[in-house]
Amino acid sequence: MYTFVQPVIDLLASILQVLFHFVQDWGIAIILLTLFVRGLLFPLSLRTARQTMRQALIRPELKLIQERHKEDQAKAMEETMKLYQRAGIKPLSMFTTSILQMPIFMAMYGLFLSHGASMSSSFIPWVASFAQVDQWHILPALAAGLTFVTSLIPLTSEMVTDAPLFPRIASSLVMVVVFLLILWKAPVALGLYWTSGSLFGLLERGFYRSPLGKKILLRGRPELITSRE
Repeated sequence: MYTFVQPVIDLLASILQVLFHFVQDWGIAIILLTLFVRGLLFPLSLRTARQTMRQALIRPELKLIQERHKEDQAKAMEETMKLYQRAGIKPLSMFTTSILQMPIFMAMYGLFLSHGASMSSSFIPWVASFAQVDQWHILPALAAGLTFVTSLIPLTSEMVTDAPLFPRIASSLVMVVVFLLILWKAPVALGLYWTSGSLFGLLERGFYRSPLGKKILLRGRPELITSRE
């Protein structure tokens, strides 16, 4: 089942072994591995965040185009593509980070199934090894909660009113339930990986909302924010 991601499993196992050699705790080593992976993916995550913000900022113009050309769908599509090009929006690039995370997630699953029996940590004393299921479901619930909270936080304050709250809650709940079902019976180490990644994502979202983060998000497209003021 994990044959096609075996090279990734081997690479992650080697990195995890090196980290364990320095910290002498598998729990800390997994947290550091998570930070390493998320750090490598940060440029792609930043690209996705920029695309998300640009789409939110041009939404008023997009609605005007749809209203102006509601009788001519071809013209509406043409004007929409022009708007996307002017704003630097590439819709397909939104899925890049998610696509890349899937084989990494599968590799982590395979890694902890095959190597988790020899791993344990004082941070998770309620399981004998990391290959076991979290019988108390603490980490799956924590990972789901962090993911849910992060998904509800807009990238910037300008995006707060761009999407209704209840649809965002509904879509976030669907995503969280899916992840919760996966983690519920998964090795506890996978729950630790996802919890650490979710916490990183929450801190990342907080960074994007800071003045520096907002400046980085708007780099190359400062006219988008001024056009809304």
